[in-house]
Amino acid sequence: MGLLSPADTALLDSLDRHARRRAEGIPTLSVLVGPQERALLLWDEWLHRSGLKAASSGSEDLRTTVSAWACAIASERNLSRDAESYVVLSQRAFSPRELHFEGKTPHERHVLFERLEPPHSEPATWALCRQLLVAPSTVTLGALPTEVREAITRDPLRLLHALLCLIPEGRAPALQLRVSPSDPRSLRTATALCTAAPTLHIACMLPPESLGEPRSRKESHALAMLREGLLELPDPSSVSAPHVTALAPSAPLTRLPEKASSASPPAQDAKAEPLLERFRESAQAVHAARQKDEARARSKAERFLYNKILQVHPATRGLFALNATVDLGDGSRPLEVDFLCRELRLAVEIDGYHHFLDPERFRRDRRKDLALQRAGYWVARFLEEDVVPRYEDILKTIETLMDARRREAASQRTTHGQR
Repeated sequence: MGLLSPADTALLDSLDRHARRRAEGIPTLSVLVGPQERALLLWDEWLHRSGLKAASSGSEDLRTTVSAWACAIASERNLSRDAESYVVLSQRAFSPRELHFEGKTPHERHVLFERLEPPHSEPATWALCRQLLVAPSTVTLGALPTEVREAITRDPLRLLHALLCLIPEGRAPALQLRVSPSDPRSLRTATALCTAAPTLHIACMLPPESLGEPRSRKESHALAMLREGLLELPDPSSVSAPHVTALAPSAPLTRLPEKASSASPPAQDAKAEPLLERFRESAQAVHAARQKDEARARSKAERFLYNKILQVHPATRGLFALNATVDLGDGSRPLEVDFLCRELRLAVEIDGYHHFLDPERFRRDRRKDLALQRAGYWVARFLEEDVVPRYEDILKTIETLMDARRREAASQRTTHGQR
């Protein structure tokens, strides 16, 4: 969007606030009201900053909308691999190696699945995993598996919830809807989607003239959700400080006040300063919340790699410490490493997708790598999303590094002895 105005920044902060509500399980529909092109640009900017892609649906039909969203997932992800990862993470009595479905016959898959203990919390997701793993259909890249299409036909909202649980946190695309306040069907569709999948980022764009349409209608849950998610885009020609009524959850469905006359700029400036301060505080809170969310997501992968792989495999058992610190000995702050083998001076880091979206975080990671290397450590980095489906490759790489380190140490001892 180029250089953002304070008003745009405020609206992006409001979209962040909606995201935090969804993370808490509160159904939230983001409603951007204003010129459609500008609303789409703002929405795209927020998606880019959040590392999200989006599916779009212009239909009021629930099945068509869920199908469009599921197709967006299938174009980016291998749902069978996601199902296998979900199964591996849900089982404590089995090692990951025992839970490989690839290469097995349908009968072997069926027997394996019958041995597993289904989690009690998500029966719909477990049923979908069974369909995707026991007798999977052959699909082309980007196409929906037959099992998913049939599940959408039977119960689209149940399938929506199941897919959300199946996909790793932060990987589900957002959903852009066509909603009209005067169309009860589109309102019901939006409300049903937000209620069934409260963590899903859902938004719609409305022209300014649509704001007056619901006023004569009887109050409903759908209209209340529309009102609570309202974000009005200011007039681009306005040069005054932003006045965003949507920052309050209960803001009424009314237009923004007209631009104040030029006779009272000092009063406007006095009001704008504390408002901008709240914007800065909001941005800091959003940044802290994102860091907390990412740490929580990574820790799940880290615990799996530590407890299920490194502490179980004979070659790595007892050699790595989880979330250990390295004192560089130069008076600087000790560095925390996800997995540290002091004996062989190996550092293993698990990177979430946020590491590649924030330029400063990327630079900080590179500086950390350099500091560890100067201290004599080899550094290996792996993607958080690869920890479960590609754990064997990760383990093989770690073993290769360990062998190389041992050979290096043996060579140094031999050379030192010859002297």
